[in-house]
Amino acid sequence: MMNDVPVIKELMQSEPRFWNKEWRYDVIERVLNSTGGLAFVWEEDGKILGFICAHDLGFRAYLNELIVEGSERNKEIGKRLIQHVEHILEEQGCTIIISDVWKDSVPFYKNLGWSEPEAVLLRKKLTKTLLP
Repeated sequence: MMNDVPVIKELMQSEPRFWNKEWRYDVIERVLNSTGGLAFVWEEDGKILGFICAHDLGFRAYLNELIVEGSERNKEIGKRLIQHVEHILEEQGCTIIISDVWKDSVPFYKNLGWSEPEAVLLRKKLTKTLLP
């Protein structure tokens, strides 16, 4: 999968607002190394059309990223990638998966049985601080 990093990055950068310029230069490599085998690409005719990665955190799982080539949407690629990850997580004993998703993607996820959690998602932007 490490051979796919440049293509995955290009796919992510092709979607407006998806790629964060503040991410580390090796963010994709770091994610792939930490997923425990829960990173997959959707490939057709030698071209990567989708990417998904998740993490099994023991008490819950987290869907980190899902991206499908814009021209290939509405062809069930995203749905099938999510279902594949969900199946693996269920086999591993996970009972819940969470993710933060774009607001315009909420109907897609709800159509796959996802619902809004009772919890509130909070964030804090970390700034680089050097310890003495």
